[in-house]
Order: sequence, then structure tokens, then C-alpha cells
Amino acid sequence: MVDSPEIAYLATLAGRVGGMLSVGAFLPQAWRIYRRRSAADVSLAMYLSIIVACALWMFYAHVRGSVELFVTNLVICAIAIVIVMLKLRYGGR
Repeated sequence: MVDSPEIAYLATLAGRVGGMLSVGAFLPQAWRIYRRRSAADVSLAMYLSIIVACALWMFYAHVRGSVELFVTNLVICAIAIVIVMLKLRYGGR
């Protein structure tokens, strides 16, 4: 455990910024697929792997009691599911 309040604050800030960047990284892809109505260049296997990874992280976060980690992965998982749905709908176009 961290004894320094400054380090604890920086760790909290780093976690929040990292979470926002992680979530934000998936939004341009989802928007691009929706706008172009094409997902031909999107890897279905990658997004299915992300969904499984997020589910595992959510389990870990639940067991450890980390609400922030759980919510971040929940949002990433939701966006990845939307991308998979868009891939299935617009995959060949």
C-alpha cells in the first residue's frame, strides 16, 4: 500500500485518465464503421478477444472491489459489443 498521499493521488489520477483514454480509443472505430456503413477492415477476432478480456477484468475488479476498473471495462465491453454488431451488419460492405 502507498503511504504517501501525493503518490496515492497521482495513482488515482493516472487510473482515471488511463480509463478515459482506453474508453476513448474505441469510439473512433465505432463511429467510422457507422458513418461509412462498412466494417470490412475490422477484425472480428480482435473485438471478440477484447470482450472476453473485459469480462475477465470485470470479474477481477468485482473480486477486488474496484468500482473504477469495473466501470471502465464495462464501458469498453459495451463499445466493443457495438463494434461487433456493426461488423456483423456491415462486415462485407
